This record gives sequence, structure tokens and C-alpha cells, in this order.
Amino acid sequence: MSWCKKTSKVTQQLPPNEICKTTIQNYLNQIDLVWTWDKTVTKWSNIVVDYIWRLNDQNVFDTSIQSVAKACDKYASWRNYNEWLAFQAWAWQMIAWFDNAVIWMKVWQTKTITIPAEQAYWQRDENKLIKVPISQIPNAEQFKVGMTIYASNWQSFKVYSVTKNEITMDANHELAGKTLIFDITIKEIK
Repeated sequence: MSWCKKTSKVTQQLPPNEICKTTIQNYLNQIDLVWTWDKTVTKWSNIVVDYIWRLNDQNVFDTSIQSVAKACDKYASWRNYNEWLAFQAWAWQMIAWFDNAVIWMKVWQTKTITIPAEQAYWQRDENKLIKVPISQIPNAEQFKVGMTIYASNWQSFKVYSVTKNEITMDANHELAGKTLIFDITIKEIK
């Protein structure tokens, strides 16, 4: 607990983006000191991990670490940060790069992997911007830029732009064109 208290005092004097970056680095430095050699992840191991999912140094998309979630404005009060991500290695429950990265890791070891956009959610495709005349959309006046809507098949679209005559919807995945960075810590091998 003293680590958290010291970090809080230091980070209170930093701008918000630096607080996030510093908290991530402090977490990674702290974890790096405790990993052990007793167990190794192999194919089909059931494992539990902590993770920080970033889009760059301080832009956290998701994390299982409460201190990082709070520092990076990703904290969700409904989430249980004591429950980590559990899965079976090489059972294709995770994206391939994540799955491959954990093989041969040790308990408490941390690894950072970078996944290029082409091997994650692909590059953005401007052909996936769909223009629909307002006359064809019921309640079109309720649509606002940035809103997510769902088709009858549950495909999601973001409202990209709204004009007097049409609404442009974006069918690209929200992470299309983005490089993904994962800091993965093995918490347990079952």
C-alpha cells in the first residue's frame, strides 16, 4: 500500500496525461521486481492475467488494474478489479498475438507486445462510410455525431456526420487503423 500512497503524492503534481503514463510505468516497474521462475505458460495452460491495453504511451483503452484505470480515466465503479482475465492459452479465446505472447511466460512476468493495425482490426476503410438519405431513417432527428447504432443483425455503426439530407454512418471497427499495445502480467497458472 505504501507504493500507492507515494505514487499518489508524486502524481498529484503532474498533468493528467503524465499521471496516466507515470502510473503505468510505476506498475510495470513494481511487477518487474517480483516475477518467479517456478511455473511456465505452455500451450493449453489455464492462466490468469492482468493487462493494460493501450493505443499509445498514455491512451489506455482498457485495463484490469484499478490504479491504472483511475489514473487514466478508465475506472468503472461496477467492475471488480480483483477479478483478472482468465483464459486457456492457445485455445483461440484471445486474438492470436495476445495468445502467442503468453507462451513461455512465468508467473508475475510482464511482457509488452505491439500489434500493428493490419494484424488487429485492420486499417480504416473509407468505403465503409455509408450515406443514407434522411427520408429513409425513422426518427432521424435523434441521430447525433458519435452515436453508436445497431442494424437488425446487430452490426454496429458510428454516426459519422449528419446533414440536412443524409446521415453518414461508419462501419469501420472503432479500433480500425490503430496499433494496439498490451502490457500482460501472468498472475496465475492453473
